[in-house]
Amino acid sequence: MSLIRDIRDIGTQQTAKTAPFYTFQPVAEPASVPQSPPPFLLGPATAGVLWDIFADIETPAAGCYAIENVVMAPTGFPIKDGVALHGTAFLHPRHHVVTVSDRLNAADLPMRDVAGPLAVICGPAHETWGHWLIDFLPRLWVLRAAGYDLASLRYLMPPDLQPFAGKLLHYFGICPDRCVIYDYWREIIRCDLVLLPTGLRAENRFATCFGAATLWWTGVMRRAAPDSVADSPKLFLSRSGAPQARQMANRTAIEAAALAAGYRCVRPEELSVAGQVALFSQARVLVGEYGSALHNSVFAAPGARVCGLRGTSRHPSFVQSGIATALEQRAAYVFGDTGGQDVTQRFVVEPRLFAKALELLEAA
Repeated sequence: MSLIRDIRDIGTQQTAKTAPFYTFQPVAEPASVPQSPPPFLLGPATAGVLWDIFADIETPAAGCYAIENVVMAPTGFPIKDGVALHGTAFLHPRHHVVTVSDRLNAADLPMRDVAGPLAVICGPAHETWGHWLIDFLPRLWVLRAAGYDLASLRYLMPPDLQPFAGKLLHYFGICPDRCVIYDYWREIIRCDLVLLPTGLRAENRFATCFGAATLWWTGVMRRAAPDSVADSPKLFLSRSGAPQARQMANRTAIEAAALAAGYRCVRPEELSVAGQVALFSQARVLVGEYGSALHNSVFAAPGARVCGLRGTSRHPSFVQSGIATALEQRAAYVFGDTGGQDVTQRFVVEPRLFAKALELLEAA
């Protein structure tokens, strides 16, 4: 018999007239909040880009699901009584769950029983620094807000965590002996009780509690970070060491202009986790190619100014505007045209537009 016979959106089960699959403890209600407008947009911003920045006013609900006697699938979605439950709150779009479910049904994997409660805080994209900052670490706050003691829990983790993920978890006392590692695609985990705190993001918008959650978890890291750095309030974040997609073709010239304007050029992946916490906590202006590095603005104070350099492709969306709105920061953009046939999304930022952006950031 197939392991998975049906696939449903987890959010629709809460109000089902039949017995629910789980309990849900809410910590934030959905709301309608306009996005804070960017202080400036320079370059060829398209109508689609403007829609993505301004149109969505809905912020998501947040809370923690508790499911008893449940099977956990690869990438962290639950299977209860043959039903796979997915949701955007866990970065699990339906098409992803369909693909994983088909593969699981075609396999005959051994089942491993795990006693006691297990919390699941990470899922797809766990190899990416930015997703830990905006999607995964905030879930620890959701667990706390829902009434759970973080120190008493064990955490279900995939086997391929990046080294930085282990260092991030260590700040919150989540050491290897508190983690249950499951070798997905080689085994299935059956749990007595799974706790699934939601993320605080839906596309570009964040739950109303994102500010409080960020203040809590970044505060934990600041207090524990021993590294000190020279005062660097203006940072230019380079993606020279990042994957080749979405590369700024004239990076060398733009970085030189930033250095000449008094910015410190930083490749965050070359710093320790503690070094990044210390550096970005004192930053007041962050400029750079759009990507995970800019999301380090979560460590900066309210009022910080962020300027993303990016192509006109709608991917990778405008999460930075959502962060700015939630944390009382300002997020601006300079666009370079992305050729419609260029799958790598390379772009060029005009030097005169970049110079104007630096001038506007100073004026702000």
